[in-house]
Amino acid sequence: MGMSLRKRLILSAFSLSFLLSVLTILVFSFIALREFRSEVERAYQNIIRSFTYSQRLLGEGVQEVRFTLEDCGVRERKGYTVLTEDGLFVGRVDNCVFYGSHLRKAIEFTAEVNGLSWMVVYDRDVVQRIAEGKGDFMDRFVRDKVLEKEYIVEGFYDPAIVKEIKDLAGYKLISGYRTLVVEYPVLVEGSVPVGRVVFVKDFSAKLKEIFITPAFLITYSVAVVVLLSTVLLLIFNRIVGDILMLRDMTMKFKDLDFSEADRLASVLRKTKSRDELYYLKRAVLTMAQELETFINRLQDEKNRFEELAYKDPLTDLDNRRSFTEKAKAMAEYAKRYGEPLSVLMIDIDNFKKVNDTYGHDVGDRLLKALADVIRRSIRSSDTAARFGGEEFVVLLPRTDEEGARLVADRIRKGFKEVRVDADGERIGSTVSIGVATMRGEDGVEEVIKRADEALYEAKRSGKDRVVVFRGTGEDQGKG
Repeated sequence: MGMSLRKRLILSAFSLSFLLSVLTILVFSFIALREFRSEVERAYQNIIRSFTYSQRLLGEGVQEVRFTLEDCGVRERKGYTVLTEDGLFVGRVDNCVFYGSHLRKAIEFTAEVNGLSWMVVYDRDVVQRIAEGKGDFMDRFVRDKVLEKEYIVEGFYDPAIVKEIKDLAGYKLISGYRTLVVEYPVLVEGSVPVGRVVFVKDFSAKLKEIFITPAFLITYSVAVVVLLSTVLLLIFNRIVGDILMLRDMTMKFKDLDFSEADRLASVLRKTKSRDELYYLKRAVLTMAQELETFINRLQDEKNRFEELAYKDPLTDLDNRRSFTEKAKAMAEYAKRYGEPLSVLMIDIDNFKKVNDTYGHDVGDRLLKALADVIRRSIRSSDTAARFGGEEFVVLLPRTDEEGARLVADRIRKGFKEVRVDADGERIGSTVSIGVATMRGEDGVEEVIKRADEALYEAKRSGKDRVVVFRGTGEDQGKG
């Protein structure tokens, strides 16, 4: 006797329910495992990228400390890390002088951006070797740190984690995959492995999100799949779609591309349900917005510091470094196209006497007044800079010797009319100016040197005058 239609339908429904349940279990397990692995790898990459990026910013930005390296074996190097009794510093070396900032800033930035705890685990033997012969270096260094047999620990301290890092390379999941531990080796003086920076991330919430929520959905689908298979399929598609959307967005956020943040905000506004995915999306959006704001603020600070590096803060003219870079480029252009190029070296007469008599505030007013006179007297294509102290330099492209002398005399006369306030008294001063024009294959350094010699002659022969260098010893005098 054949099986009845009802039994076949029941069997078919049971079989379909079983197959759908198995398939659901397999799909959710695969997605959860893949997403978990991806999250771990992304978290690791984000931590390393953030830490590397912040170290580079510290190394290239304004440095908080400056000191001469002892037994200097490296005259110049970027991204150089040193260990002092006050901790680790990262920066650069220039002529055996270290300019840097505390590495702890990069560590704290990375921890804040990624929601981490951190510790610096120093190799105790290495630190003791570095401290040999340095007085109370070791006593000051271990202050506020935890001492173990092999290690010196700074920051967050967890003995269980310290035990795990002995053989750690890169990253590791511990405590039942609830904790991600990431290590970053620290090499001081280019090659000495003094220890490692360890970041700790709590992964328990991510485990719950990736495994517990799908497990609940799997259990629910097994119980009601016969009646609600279509609904569960829609829910499944929605979850997968949201996970993939968040994955794609976070990948872009990882690369500092925040163009998808507005789309995510729009999705949240249209979402009526307040489930786990909604709060996850909101958390991702909040993280992206805060990270974008923080990075923009860092970029603004970086731009401001870069501008300060090329500007004299008192006069707002170029500083010596900026002038040198521009001058070399202009000199190469002038030589290539056979165009004249002249240099003015300008120095305020009796400036030390003004400072000694009226104070440095009055001297600063004279410096700013001279800078204003120079700006009014030159073209937009010319370059003016404060060369140091009361000495200024002006680069005049496409200007021959006579044209440069006229500009110099205009500056001299303009400044002679300037008066600044000195406790109710109106005082002024004069300038001496040396003029030199590039000849043949001269470099800009030679032109500046000749202009400086002409300036010296102007000072020697009475001040308040313009002297043009001609190499004869009888240069043009006061204009």
